[in-house]
Amino acid sequence: MKHSLVLVLALFTAFADAAKLQASRARAGRVSVTLQRSQPSTGRAGKPSSDQVHKTAYWGTISVGNPPQKLSVVFDTGSGNLVVPSSSCRTAGCKPHAKYDRDASSTAEDVQSDDGAASMEITFGTGSIDGKLIRDEVCIGDSLCVDANFIAAEHETTDPFKDMPFDGILGLGFKDLSAGNGFNLVDGLSEKGRLLGGQFSFYVTDGGDSQVTFGGYRPEQLASDIVWAPVTREAYWQVLIDDIALDGEPKQLCGKSKCQVAVDTGTSMLAGPSELIQQLEALVAAERDCSNFESLPKLGFRLGDSSELGA
Repeated sequence: MKHSLVLVLALFTAFADAAKLQASRARAGRVSVTLQRSQPSTGRAGKPSSDQVHKTAYWGTISVGNPPQKLSVVFDTGSGNLVVPSSSCRTAGCKPHAKYDRDASSTAEDVQSDDGAASMEITFGTGSIDGKLIRDEVCIGDSLCVDANFIAAEHETTDPFKDMPFDGILGLGFKDLSAGNGFNLVDGLSEKGRLLGGQFSFYVTDGGDSQVTFGGYRPEQLASDIVWAPVTREAYWQVLIDDIALDGEPKQLCGKSKCQVAVDTGTSMLAGPSELIQQLEALVAAERDCSNFESLPKLGFRLGDSSELGA
């Protein structure tokens, strides 16, 4: 059985093959980008190895500069900046990736942050980058373009950037996660009237091409009615869930205060406080080698007015 998920993120506030990405425009203001995904590594006898990274990342291609320079990025709702490696980066983290050449773009210009800095360092969960602040044209697909500020990294730590299958990160979080005015790409598209309906959406599937769509969503990709949930804090896409369910049965893991969760397309796993995760692991009782995968309960989340969202 093939599974799919459509995640629609809406802004109601002020504001291909291995070498080729397919981008298409279905109607005015709507642009979809086909996403590539990491594939499982194989061990002996062609079986997945213990260190497989299957479906831990989904990424697509954008272009930066004039003439356009193609770069692959993870579309990440858990961060707020566009970060791409610079052609001047010589560290191991940058070495295997395509790089942005500022001198090759006729529309590039140096910019400063709100506090007057011309460069910036960002620390991630693991690793860090630092680089110059640049403004240039950024295009998603062939038609959705905006002048945007971003970070051209001149240094990237070996871990995790060397082994990432994509070149950079396109942050789709709120402006509180961005480096300052002009650095939030979603705000830039919205302010220019380029984001139809103030929405973007993710379609993630085992049964075909996954996509990110800017300017609404594609109804033909929906498996059920859309459930809307208010954002409780405009930094990450943070929402409340009432409870966690197994096979449709609530487990009272969130308590009266409910659970605050971040919908993060740049994170491949469910993460949470140690105590809650330990309780959930005990209830699910998954074997470390996933040998009982077929008999595991269905994990679900009670969200908004829905009875359950799960997979």
